[in-house]
Amino acid sequence: MNLRQLAYFRAVVEHRSLAAAAEVLRIAQPNLSVAIKQLEEEWGVSLFERAGRGLTVTETGRMLYERAAELLSGASALEQDMRAIGRGFTARLRVGFTQVSLEIITTMVAQIREEGAAVSFSLQQGEPQLLETMVEMRQLDFAVTHMPVANFGLGVEALAPLTVVLLCRESDNRWERGAEIRPEALTNVPLILLRRRSGIGIYERIMDAFASAGVSCSVVADSTDISAIYTLVERNMGLGLLPIHTLHVPRPGFSMHPVALLPTPERLALVYPRGYRQLPTVQRAMELCRMLLRG
Repeated sequence: MNLRQLAYFRAVVEHRSLAAAAEVLRIAQPNLSVAIKQLEEEWGVSLFERAGRGLTVTETGRMLYERAAELLSGASALEQDMRAIGRGFTARLRVGFTQVSLEIITTMVAQIREEGAAVSFSLQQGEPQLLETMVEMRQLDFAVTHMPVANFGLGVEALAPLTVVLLCRESDNRWERGAEIRPEALTNVPLILLRRRSGIGIYERIMDAFASAGVSCSVVADSTDISAIYTLVERNMGLGLLPIHTLHVPRPGFSMHPVALLPTPERLALVYPRGYRQLPTVQRAMELCRMLLRG
């Protein structure tokens, strides 16, 4: 067995045919068939059930696919780490973050660079569920995401709570600076909300909070991208409702006002592999995130 054979096997599973996989891999189909047959003969197992031109993965094949995906991902990460070290870096940090936790990660990266560490970075933005999976598969050293964390096999630390704020243009003088806005003050105000690509998140919690308060809210748009919400507010489409942390500073030309909306605040979470001894550089990066956002 070698990594190339496992990569070939993974491609066949994902494309569900030898012909399609061979085309993607840019190899001759007979050579691909030989590689799969060698794996089956080496272990004395059947990885596919063959019916005419079709292929169905066996239970053994499914198990191999899951393990092979982890192994190939780890090999790819190892290759990237070694290339980074070959370019003069002493370590490579792989860190995940969500839209909301971007400033935390960039602040941490800047601090590590200021400390003089010869570290390269691989930063992955994504939805919480994706980041949890990547941490579990060791594709990320850790991630700053959101509570609750669905994967009970990971190490999880609750960080600082998030504050829901109303994002306005600075010229909008309807809101008293520093004063907390009550939900009823937003009745029928056109709102733009942040939303996850999948799963339940801040969007659903805000909508539930308005309903519990008996307030009719008018959501004119939602977006998975905070930058898009800034642009829509700038173009006077509505006002943004965003969850933010203490490091978030509004962009020039905008102001933010706290909204008394959620009975219990959203919290950020530090997520990392459980029972796995992290390298000193990873430990330092995680500690900086804790220091920045300890609740």
